[in-house]
Amino acid sequence: MYKEATGQESSVQVVDTATFTSVATTLLQLGYDPIINSITQVLNKSIYSIRPYSQKFRSINVDEEKWGSIVRKINYIDSDLDETDDRLSLVDGESIDPYVVKKPKVVQTNFYGATQYQDHITIFRDQLDSAMRDAGEFGRFMAGVMQNIADKLAQIAEGEARGLLANFICGKAVADSDNYINVLQAYYDETGVELSPDTMYNEENYAPFIRWFYSFINTLTDFMSERSFKYHMNITGKEIPRHTPPQFLRAFMSASVVNKTASEVLAVTFNPDKLSMIDWEKVSYWQNINDPYSVKSKPAYLKVSDGSIIESEEAVEVTNLIGVLFDEEALGMTRRSTWTAASPFNPRGGFYNIFYHFTQSTWNDFTENGVVLYAGEVVTT
Repeated sequence: MYKEATGQESSVQVVDTATFTSVATTLLQLGYDPIINSITQVLNKSIYSIRPYSQKFRSINVDEEKWGSIVRKINYIDSDLDETDDRLSLVDGESIDPYVVKKPKVVQTNFYGATQYQDHITIFRDQLDSAMRDAGEFGRFMAGVMQNIADKLAQIAEGEARGLLANFICGKAVADSDNYINVLQAYYDETGVELSPDTMYNEENYAPFIRWFYSFINTLTDFMSERSFKYHMNITGKEIPRHTPPQFLRAFMSASVVNKTASEVLAVTFNPDKLSMIDWEKVSYWQNINDPYSVKSKPAYLKVSDGSIIESEEAVEVTNLIGVLFDEEALGMTRRSTWTAASPFNPRGGFYNIFYHFTQSTWNDFTENGVVLYAGEVVTT
């Protein structure tokens, strides 16, 4: 049944389910409402199959920004210290200039673009009366309709979040190789133990590897909290020092690693409580549920020579993703200019429409700290 439902079987298979299944069929021996043509006119009991959907990747949602279509970000650059202390070279009868100019150094980065969305739903005045027993039942039906719209909008936001992460990950893979880290290579370099993306999950290999990995994550978190130029891309001649304290660090970790650790290593080495300072989330799949730990995109990323944007013409694929750690300002999305309005009532058709409008903005900032972790092949030479 599962293979058929997911399209893995090319033809319908014979399965005897009549003895154990209570079937919710659409073929009832009753008339249908004349408008939607999917709801029977008379039922003894109605079950409204709807539930709220909780959007994944909520930690990258940021506050709404209503005014303006361009966001600017002012970044501060360190200037060199004065070479000498003038107090040490004072001479009788001479003065020193206290007005030597040393202007603050800044670089402004800009974020452009947004996507506009529209949706609408038709509300009938009385054509559904024959399908409902009373006003309360009609109210529950309409509540389900509205909840379905809310769920759909939440999933749209989730889809954009997946694309946002895919762009960040693939951009790092192409243009910031120092922060695109093969954890199996790092493990080999430190321990001399060679693992592959397949053998790392073997029972005898996984426990020692994940203990090392937990230590590696903690050390990486400590390093990212230091003010440095190391964990982000820098525009040539305009290098920006960054530091990310744990409370400003965000992380997404592949479910395969988190779940296997919890079940096989008894949560001793990867207990979420130990990561309480980090806002982290488990990721069931990154882009496609059929290939859960891979992403593939044509990313847009920073050109470090002049601060412009490069849009890749070739697809970049990252496989065996383990996780992403990033400053909360490295990527994000916001929904703004959200509003709804109803059309005038159509007396001829007996209905009115409710329209939904919103603008979605997403961004990556490669000048902020961010690290991509993946399991790749090990180079031993």
